[in-house]
Amino acid sequence: MKYRRLEHTADLKVEIYGKDWQELFANAAWMLFDVMLDLTRVKETKVHNIELHSTDAAELFLDWLRELLFLFSTQGLVAKRVLINEINPAGASLRASIHGETYEPSVHGLKIEIKTPTYHQYSIEEIKGEKEEGQPHLKATVIFDV
Repeated sequence: MKYRRLEHTADLKVEIYGKDWQELFANAAWMLFDVMLDLTRVKETKVHNIELHSTDAAELFLDWLRELLFLFSTQGLVAKRVLINEINPAGASLRASIHGETYEPSVHGLKIEIKTPTYHQYSIEEIKGEKEEGQPHLKATVIFDV
């Protein structure tokens, strides 16, 4: 499971899972576009490279989500697949490649418009006792303004 939606009265609340930092960040990108659009209709026709630096790993995660939303709103970039080429949680940096295409409302639809991730109830934590094969061991909880 990459993510799951949680109950929230007004906004979008999700838990995102990953067995490591690369998977957590990749699954966060998947979640973002899966919640907003019909990902089955997205093709991989372009690649966009991203390099981010932040103050710490928790802030890097929010910066990653903000960057993806910024690229969607300013360039219409829709991600089908994301490769986290390099990530350094301790150094709060990442390099990633976004594979996707330009947003077309008539093709991709719009399920929900996400504005920004918030700090309210935000956390990234290691899930103790779930490091067996195939089990996620990192969990991020995020509320988005919609």
